[in-house]
Amino acid sequence: MGAVKMAEGVQFSVALPYRNTLELFIFNDQGKVIDHVNMPDHALASGVCSCLIHGKLPDGFSYAYEADGIKVCDPFMKNSTAARKFGDAEGTLDNAKLYEAEFDWGDDRPLCLPYNSIIAYQVHVRGFTNHTSSRVRHKGKFSGLTEKIPYLMDLGVNQVVLMPSYEFDEIIRPQKALSMDRIDYKALPGKKEEYKINFWGFTEGCYYMPKASYSDGDPVREFKTMVKDLHAAGIEVIMRMYFPDTVNRAYIPDILKFWAYEYHVDGFFVMGDDLPMDIIAADMFLRDRKIYNIFFDKDAVTRRKYGYNHNMAFVNPDFMNVCRKYLKSDENQLSDFLYRQRLNPADVHTVNYITDYYGFTLKDLVTFDYKHNEDNKEDNRDGENFNYSWNCGVEGVSRKRSVISLRMKQMKNALVFLLLSQGVPMICAGDEFANTQMGNNNTYCQDNEIGWVVWKTSKHSQEIYDFTKMLISLRREHPILHPEREFRLMDYASCGFPDLSYHGDMAWNPRFENHLRHIGIMICGKYARLTRIKEDDFFYIAYNMHWEDHTFALPKLPKGLAWTVCFATCEKGAAAVIHDTLKENEGSVTVPDRCICVLRSGEQTDDKKSDLKADDITDKI
Repeated sequence: MGAVKMAEGVQFSVALPYRNTLELFIFNDQGKVIDHVNMPDHALASGVCSCLIHGKLPDGFSYAYEADGIKVCDPFMKNSTAARKFGDAEGTLDNAKLYEAEFDWGDDRPLCLPYNSIIAYQVHVRGFTNHTSSRVRHKGKFSGLTEKIPYLMDLGVNQVVLMPSYEFDEIIRPQKALSMDRIDYKALPGKKEEYKINFWGFTEGCYYMPKASYSDGDPVREFKTMVKDLHAAGIEVIMRMYFPDTVNRAYIPDILKFWAYEYHVDGFFVMGDDLPMDIIAADMFLRDRKIYNIFFDKDAVTRRKYGYNHNMAFVNPDFMNVCRKYLKSDENQLSDFLYRQRLNPADVHTVNYITDYYGFTLKDLVTFDYKHNEDNKEDNRDGENFNYSWNCGVEGVSRKRSVISLRMKQMKNALVFLLLSQGVPMICAGDEFANTQMGNNNTYCQDNEIGWVVWKTSKHSQEIYDFTKMLISLRREHPILHPEREFRLMDYASCGFPDLSYHGDMAWNPRFENHLRHIGIMICGKYARLTRIKEDDFFYIAYNMHWEDHTFALPKLPKGLAWTVCFATCEKGAAAVIHDTLKENEGSVTVPDRCICVLRSGEQTDDKKSDLKADDITDKI
């Protein structure tokens, strides 16, 4: 389907709904019509029309269809003239071009990173670099994302999840038909301000080509270059693909395979209702690509005789909702939080996030109790009403030091929830330096500073960035913090410690009553190795989401090891305090209100022994 170069010429095949006429127009590089064909004269079975234009067409030729006098999009086009700018409601539809597959991939291959090693980063290609503060040459383009590769490497992420980056119509047009294949670019209303922008791109599109307006004129080559450069940096590329009900489900596996082999993408986040997930999972040509979805019916998929794709992962809001409620100290959240924190199934993986494209950013999560979507021109009726957010006492921007300090602590707490949980953590672009949407939790139509990432350089943004970078580095350096399998809560290695254990005011004696908001988690490093002969460290994570301080009894470590503070989310001067109040080589840690303290085992020296006898130790932040 589409335009295909043959030995005898170029074959044009299309399957579009039409009533009376369907014509193919071929243009030269000056935009003049040089040929046209009445496609119903070349009708095949099932509404497919196909014709072969013999001979050599001129270099730079393009083509378009007209159905009943309306210019329509070829749903199978694989390249275009890329003439229309993003958001240009008065521009005409880009003509399609012949797809040239030739590209110097070198030795590029999909990275096939193991799930337990991934730090995912969700990106909107345009919104990521379109603001002037991004300081890239190619703002809002695939090449702009390529320019940010050094930043991504410095942060420590190794997978980008792209918002829709295939060709779609971003103009929300009045009286537009539901299907992308009937777009009337001539029937335009008189006032430009009547238009809204579909900034996110969750709509039907031309699924075989990259978004032309995200390029400087050559979307095919620029997208491939972006993927190749990301792979060279050790970063995978996952594409969000949205298929509304109007898309023929039989096409979906072929669309995914096209992107997998022509563009070397590492996987797909498929979205939509009634998707053929069992067919996608069983497709042998997609077995080395990651497949994300909101939910997998694992039993239904595995019943198929062809097996299923072990690279599948579910991405749903359960982790987000539970963590947000626990973050703001809601009652009866502790057990649910602990379950989501350790969830890491081996057969169908899980991807966790605490913020998404839909909803508050991390900064807004601790700044607003209510959505503020007035700029969407829908009287603030759109967007999610249940955000499970807390403004820390003041709605919106505040200059109070106590509020600013609490918000910083809460953002750090949320990042610890995410990056020290099992499964794949997915960060929303900009959260690592406190990007804000000013309380708008539904920026689907905001192609401006509200919807874009604004690259801050303030003291507070640098602090949260450094904290995020530290957490990512800690997770990646210690395999016990990102195990391949879910913890069993058992001593199956017969080493004297379970792989994961829970503790409270007394060691080995956790409590989970509905009114409690604090818990200690010990992760035993004996179940992972830093090298062939060296075991990983023990970690103790003391979560205190209560508005009061709590003291945790620390479990006794093996001989020669002692607990030290790795970091805490509270400010200097209010740090966690280790006490030597219990038996020899044991102790307790007092954690301030709404704070997380992470302790780590280390060799016990004479200096450390003397330090433990002091009232407290130096804060390691």
